[in-house]
Amino acid sequence: MFPILVFAVAFWLGLLADSAAQMNREVAQMYQARARSMKTVALAENLEQFYQERNVFPASTAALAASAGFQQARSLVEPWQGYAVSPVLTDGVWQFSRAVLFSNNRTAGVTAAAYLASNACGTGGYDTAVSWCGRKQSDWFRRETKESFNQKIGTQRAHMGRLLQKFADYYNLNKKFPDKDNLSVPLAADSINKIATLVGYAGTAGNCSGVFNYMDVPIDCADMFDIFGGHIGYQFVSGKRVILVSESPIFNAAGNRVVVAAELDNSAL
Repeated sequence: MFPILVFAVAFWLGLLADSAAQMNREVAQMYQARARSMKTVALAENLEQFYQERNVFPASTAALAASAGFQQARSLVEPWQGYAVSPVLTDGVWQFSRAVLFSNNRTAGVTAAAYLASNACGTGGYDTAVSWCGRKQSDWFRRETKESFNQKIGTQRAHMGRLLQKFADYYNLNKKFPDKDNLSVPLAADSINKIATLVGYAGTAGNCSGVFNYMDVPIDCADMFDIFGGHIGYQFVSGKRVILVSESPIFNAAGNRVVVAAELDNSAL
C-alpha cells in the first residue's frame, strides 16, 4: 500500500511540475510575442516618420537604422521582421508605391516571401495587388503613398493662397497684377515664370532664407517653393488674371504629373 501511495504522490507532483513548466512556457511565449509586437509598432512609427520627412520609403530596415536622425531604430530591427517596398502600382486613379512591415514568426513555417505573396483582403501579393492586407493574427504595418495624395494637393493649393492674397493686394492698389519680369521687361500674355526667377533668387528651397521683392510685393521662400520643394510658377494670363502653378511629384494612373493650380480672375471687373 505504501509504495502505491508514494508513486501516486510522485505522479501528482510530476503533473504539477509539468503544469507549472507549461504555464511558464506559455507566459514566456506571451511576453515574447508582446515584445515582438511592441518592437514592430515602434519600428512602424519610425518608418512613418522617415516617409513624412523625406517623402520616400527606406530601402530596408537596415537603411532606416543607418539614416541620420533614426539611429534609435537600430535596437528595433530584428531577424524575425520582414520589410519590403513595392514597385510602382496603379489603382485606376493614382500611381503609388507600398511599404510593408510585419512580424514573421519563423517557427510557424511561413517564409517572408510566402507572407508577402498572401493577401488577407484581396488577390495578389504586396507588389501587385491594388489592395493588400497582412495575415490575420499577425502584426503588420502597411503604408501607401496614395494615402496622403489628396491631403497634399489640398495643402499645396491652400499654401498658394497666401501669395495670391499678396497679388490681390497689389491689384487693389494698381488695378492690375504684376506684369514685368525681374529685368522690368513686360510679361507676355500666358507666359509662365518661376517666382524665384522673378525675384532674382537662384538657390534651392533647402537653403532659402529672407524676404525678396517683386514689383513691391514682398516674397519669401514659402511663396517661391511648394510643399514638395519644387518651384511655384507665375502664369501671367493678363493684367486681370493670373494663375499660380505647382508641379507635384504625384502621378495619376495614366502617368501624368498632377499639377496644382490656384488663380485670381478679375476679368469681370
